[in-house]
Amino acid sequence: MTQLDKVALFFSIVLIVLTIVVYRRRAETPDGFIRGSGNVPWWMAGSTAFMTQFSAWTFTGAAQKAFENGFSVLMIFWGNALGFLLAALYFAPRFRRLRVSTYSDIIALRYGKATQLLYVVSQIFLTLMTASIGLYGVSLFLSAVLGLSVLTLAVLIGSIIIAITLVGGVWIVSANNFIQMMQLAVLTLVIGGFCISLLVSDTLILPAFDKAFWVGGSDYSVAIMMVWSAAMLIKQFISINNATSSYRFLTTADDSGARKAALLASILFVVGPVTWFLPPWLMGAADIDLAALYPQLGKDAANVAYVHFIIHYLPSGVLGLVISAMLAVTIAPITTAFNRDAGVMMTLIMPLLKESGGMASRLVMLGRAFGVMQGIIVVLFVIMLSRLEMLSLFDIMIMFGVLLQMPLALPALMVLFNTRTPDWAGWGSVLVGISVTSGSYLWLDAEMLQQLPGLSGFPAQQLVDIRLALALVIQIISVVGFLCLARYLYAPGRSSRRRDELSRFFRNLRKPVIVDQQAPERSRAPSMPARLLWVAAVLSLALAIFSSSLAGAAFFVCVAAGQLVMAQLMR
Repeated sequence: MTQLDKVALFFSIVLIVLTIVVYRRRAETPDGFIRGSGNVPWWMAGSTAFMTQFSAWTFTGAAQKAFENGFSVLMIFWGNALGFLLAALYFAPRFRRLRVSTYSDIIALRYGKATQLLYVVSQIFLTLMTASIGLYGVSLFLSAVLGLSVLTLAVLIGSIIIAITLVGGVWIVSANNFIQMMQLAVLTLVIGGFCISLLVSDTLILPAFDKAFWVGGSDYSVAIMMVWSAAMLIKQFISINNATSSYRFLTTADDSGARKAALLASILFVVGPVTWFLPPWLMGAADIDLAALYPQLGKDAANVAYVHFIIHYLPSGVLGLVISAMLAVTIAPITTAFNRDAGVMMTLIMPLLKESGGMASRLVMLGRAFGVMQGIIVVLFVIMLSRLEMLSLFDIMIMFGVLLQMPLALPALMVLFNTRTPDWAGWGSVLVGISVTSGSYLWLDAEMLQQLPGLSGFPAQQLVDIRLALALVIQIISVVGFLCLARYLYAPGRSSRRRDELSRFFRNLRKPVIVDQQAPERSRAPSMPARLLWVAAVLSLALAIFSSSLAGAAFFVCVAAGQLVMAQLMR
């Protein structure tokens, strides 16, 4: 890593600090902390939706899949695009119409307090687990690039996360997500442009665009590729459009803002992945032997396909910006999840506090303290992980994600549909989902799948994709079927209060939220992000001046130009 890379990384951290300082006073009330009082602009909400839907895995694990299997990796990200498109058309505005502050309020209104408690505990557990493993993973990867210890990096990145959480509030989280999203978009577009210049100069060659590129290998089946792609599209749709993910749209001003936020994320996920995966595709076409170049990484050597391209084919300083992008996509989902969980805890604690003049500030302090506590736990857990020699941390995260996230997501998706299901079916369907998923993963192994008609001739590696698709179908049928049929099993009478809550719930779904678009808070909102982008452009120009090569100066000038264009559009 060169001195210019370090300067670029330092400049990126300075931009994060500036964003915190600028928006630090926007969370003085509980509603301001949790959802920005409904004044968060749609482009901030959309950038948060975008930034929280991927992580540093995009530059490592996803780049590995692009390097080895070509086109198929796009299905995961285009699944996000489809999910957000459907959110824009239906789900996002309806979640906003419920007029609540957190996802737990939606669960409580639809399924009652018992299901709400189950979701809150499960989501906090998942937040701590995924944040810890994600932070450990990116620290482990960056330690090889920066030459620092895993512990040092985990503490440094964790400190940034805790600082953002300590100042706290959805405004800081959303503003930082927006600025980092703009940085990421401009950076990947410029890298894509330099990829094209390398192709024009014959430095690199295009992929062959043959069967191996489109379906993942010359011996891969087109049918299995299509089944896996369909499974990815459905899985991402469920992940995006359930109540636990609705916090992305609850911060917007009205129906229109929620639609625009979802549509922005959808468009970004259509265009963005093509530029992200050009470098690993080109490395695959060049037949680079990453295993030989990085023997210390063993079978995971292809994880560095993206970074290898940056180091060997782009000017000095770009690696620093890419590392800052990896930090951004690590920090964004963690801080957003911490803010979401802190908001949930504030709404649960609020009824327990006595009314007083300082109750609002006490609640905000409690929310910040809870987020800081989560950050400290995550850093401590990373320290514990670094002392263990475990090679399957990613597999553990995937397993828990499949066992808990999907069973939680399906009932949360169904909240908007009046299935007349009793309250107990909310937590009951989660247990059904966990049981079915656990059973399918234990039962549907390669040996079992090869006994099914039409699958006997496929290798075990391809049957993994079939296993995922079958497990997903079985879970959807089981959970949705249970929710629809539960009232025939046992349907106890509801109290008048619960009947009123449900009646108001479904009545609100039909009542659009429309506000005055000329409100002063919203009319001034674009000015501050535009100024921050101007600062980013000045920092990029400084990198161009410091660059020791003409290509490096040209790269940073292009980045600065892109940032200035974005800043001008914000005015």
